[in-house]
Amino acid sequence: MFTFWQDLKFGLRMLARNPGFTAVAVLTLALGIGANSAIFSVVNAVLLKRLPYPDPAQLVVVLENQANLGVMSLAWPNFADWRDQIPAFQRVAAARQDTFTLTGQGPASRVHAAQVTPTFFPLLSVTPRMGRIFTSEEDVPGAAPVVLLTDSFWRTNLRSDPNILGKSLALDGVSYTVIGVLPAELKYFPRSQLYLPLGQFSRSHGMEVRGNHQGIQGIARLRPGMSVAQAQSELDAVMHGLEKQYPVSNGGVAATVTPFDEYLFHDTRTALLLLFGAVGLVLLIACANIANLFLARATARQKEFALRTTLGAAKGRLIRQLLTESLLFSVAGGALGLLLANWSIGPLLRFAPPDVPRLADTQIDWRVMSFTLGISIATGILFGLAPAIQALRFGDLGSSLKETGASVTSTRSRQRLRSVLLVFEVALAIVLVIGSGLIVRSIVRVLQVKLGANPDHVLALDVYLSGPSYAKPEARNNFFQNAITRIQRIPGVISAGSITCPPFGGTCWTSVYIVEGRPVPAPSDLPNSLFNVADPNFFRTMQVPLLAGRYFNETDTAASTPVAVINETMARQWWPNESALGKRIKQGFPEDKTPFREVVGVVGDVKEEGPDMPQRPEVYFADSQEATPALTLLIRTGPEPMALAKTVANEIHAIDPDQAVDQVQPLSDYLETSLAWRKSIVAVLGIFGILALGLAAVGIYGVMSYIALQRSREIGIRMAMGAQPRDVLAIVISQGLRLVGIGIVTGIIAGVALTHLMSSLLFGVSPTDPLTFVAVALLLTLVALAACYIPARRAMRVDPMVALRYE
Repeated sequence: MFTFWQDLKFGLRMLARNPGFTAVAVLTLALGIGANSAIFSVVNAVLLKRLPYPDPAQLVVVLENQANLGVMSLAWPNFADWRDQIPAFQRVAAARQDTFTLTGQGPASRVHAAQVTPTFFPLLSVTPRMGRIFTSEEDVPGAAPVVLLTDSFWRTNLRSDPNILGKSLALDGVSYTVIGVLPAELKYFPRSQLYLPLGQFSRSHGMEVRGNHQGIQGIARLRPGMSVAQAQSELDAVMHGLEKQYPVSNGGVAATVTPFDEYLFHDTRTALLLLFGAVGLVLLIACANIANLFLARATARQKEFALRTTLGAAKGRLIRQLLTESLLFSVAGGALGLLLANWSIGPLLRFAPPDVPRLADTQIDWRVMSFTLGISIATGILFGLAPAIQALRFGDLGSSLKETGASVTSTRSRQRLRSVLLVFEVALAIVLVIGSGLIVRSIVRVLQVKLGANPDHVLALDVYLSGPSYAKPEARNNFFQNAITRIQRIPGVISAGSITCPPFGGTCWTSVYIVEGRPVPAPSDLPNSLFNVADPNFFRTMQVPLLAGRYFNETDTAASTPVAVINETMARQWWPNESALGKRIKQGFPEDKTPFREVVGVVGDVKEEGPDMPQRPEVYFADSQEATPALTLLIRTGPEPMALAKTVANEIHAIDPDQAVDQVQPLSDYLETSLAWRKSIVAVLGIFGILALGLAAVGIYGVMSYIALQRSREIGIRMAMGAQPRDVLAIVISQGLRLVGIGIVTGIIAGVALTHLMSSLLFGVSPTDPLTFVAVALLLTLVALAACYIPARRAMRVDPMVALRYE
C-alpha cells in the first residue's frame, strides 16, 4: 500500500507537469468512455434491467401465425379452447389494447384501455393499491360493467380522488363502475389508462368468429422446470386438433410461444446492440490514439527509466508505475466521460423513436457507473500496458545519457508498434464509417421511394363515434358526410376526405380474399391483402392517381352494387395483361357472407405501411357501403395545417359534442414516425462516424509528426545532398499513406465480414455495397492526406545544418 501511494503521488505529479498532454489524453478518453456510457445507459434501461414481475423468465407470449398472413393475434374462440389444455402453463391470460370515448369528465376525449381476463393480474402478481381486481363472474357478456384505473389516470384525470371506488365513468356511452386503482409499477401496456374485463366484449365486434383476429395476445407463465420448447410442443398438438376440427377457419393456423423479453425487445435489440458495438469501436480508436501518445511520452522518458533502473529499480516496479499513471488518465477520462454521458442522455433520447419500451427509464444509475469504472480500468490497462513494456526496452545508461532530446531514436519494435496501432485505428474507423454510410444510403433510398400520396400540408385527425345514436350504419354515414361538408366550407381548406387507415400509418386491416373465376385454394393458401374503407374525396385529397376506371362517387350507396377500388399491385398480380375493371373479389373465406364486389377503379400504389415496407395489394371499400364508427379525416390546407386544427375540431363538436377528436397532427408526422428508427440510427451512427474520423485524423497526424521528427537527421542529409522540398513532402506523405492504405484494406475486409450483421436495418442497399465501400475508402484517404500534410510541410522546413548537428 505504501508503494501504491508513492506511485499514485508520482503519477499525479506527472499529470500536473504536462498539462497539455494530460488535457488531450483525458479529453480523448472522455469522448470515448462518455459515448459508451451514454449508449450503455440506454441498453441498461431497455434490455438489461429486470422486468418488474416475479420470475420474468417464466413469462411467455402466445400469438397465432399462418403462412399466408404471417404473425397474427389470437382468435378468441381458439384461446378459449386451449387456455386450460396446456400442462406447461401454470396460468394463462389474454389481453388487447383498445380506445374508448370518455365523457362526463370535461370535453369528450379518447382514452387508451387494456381489455384483460381476470387471470392477467395474478399472472403478473399485481395487487391493486385500492379496491380489487376483476372476478370471473365479471368477465362474461352481460355482466355489470366495471373498470380498473391506472395510477397515472387516477392522479392526473381524477386528482387522486380518495373516494373514487364505486363511482362511475362513461365510456362509449356505457357507465362503468370503478372497482380499483392499480399500482404505478404496472406498465405492461404503457399507454393504457384503464383496464376492462375482456370477456365482456367476447360477443361483440365479431370476436366470436373463429377466423377473426382482433388484436388479442396470450400471456402465460410457465410452470417451474418447464421450458418454452415443451410448451410449444403441447400447444402445437392442441392447434393441430383445432385445425382438424375447424378446417376452414383454422387451416394452416399455428401458434407460437415466445419468451416475454424476446417479444418485447425484438424490434429494438438489433439496433441497440449495433449502436453499442459502434460506440465500442470509437473507444478502441481512442485507446489506439492514447497508446501512441504514451509511446511518444515513454520515448522522451527513456533516460529517466535507464537512470532509475541503474539505481536499483526493478522493471516490474517501473511497469507498475507506468500502469498507475495510465490508470490515472483513464479514471480521470472516465469521470469526465460520465459527466458527458449524463449531459448527453437528454439529446440522445430526443433522437430515439417514442415507442421504445422502457426508454423513459434511462438514467445514470449504479450499473452505468460500474460499467464506466470497469471500462475506465480496462481502457487504462489496454492503452498503458504495451507502451509500458516497450518503454523498458532501452539500452545501457551511458548510451541513453549521451542522447539529446532531439535525437532520441525509437527502436524498430517501437516503430512497428506505433505503425500497428495506426493501422488498427484506421481499420476500426473504416468499419464504423462504412456502417454509418450504409445506414445513410438506406435512408436516402427510403426517402426516394414514391409514396403514392402527397402528405404535405395535410391535417389528420381521428374521429370515433360511440353511443347508441350511431349503432346503425346510416347514422354513422350521415355524421361523417356532414362533417366533411362542414370542414370543406372552412376558409383555407382545399379538400377533405376520410379513410380507416391513413397512409404511412401502418397496417390496421389485413384479410384473405377470393377472386371470382379463379380456383379457390385451401384456406391456408388463400391470398391476403390490405383492406381500407375510404370516402369518395380521399383519393383527390391525397392526390392518389387514378390509373383506370373511376373513384367512388355518390352513386355508390348501401343499396347499389358493392364496389371496390384496387391498387396497381393487385391489378398487376391478377390481371397483368387485361383490364381489372368489372372483375369481382370477395373479402374473407368462401363460407363468409361478405359479398363479391365489382372493381370499378385502379389507383396508384400508396405506401400504407411506410416507405420502407414492401408494397402489398390493397383494396378500398366505399364508406357508404361499409360504414365504420372510426375514420381518420384528412384535410388538405395551406402551409400550416395545424392552424386549422381547433376550427376543424369545433365543426365536429358542433355536430355532436360527445364525440372525441384524437391524434390531431400533420399527416407528415405519420411518415416521420414510420422512419423514426432509421433516422435515429443515422443520427447517432453519424455522430460516431464523425468522431471516429476525427480521432483517426488526430492519430494519423500524431504518428506522422513523430515519424517526421525521428527522420529529421535523414531529411537534413537528403536536403544537404540536393533533395527538393517537394521530394521531402512526397517521402513523408507516402510513408503515411502506406500505413493508412494497409489500414483501409484491413478495414474493408473486416467490413465485408461484419456489415452482414446489420442487413436487417438496411433498405435497398447491399451490406457489401461497392459504392459505400469505395466512397468511405476515398474519404478516409482524403482525411489521411490532410493529416499527413502538416507534418510533411514541417519536415520540408528542416534546416540541414541543424539536423546534421543533432548527433
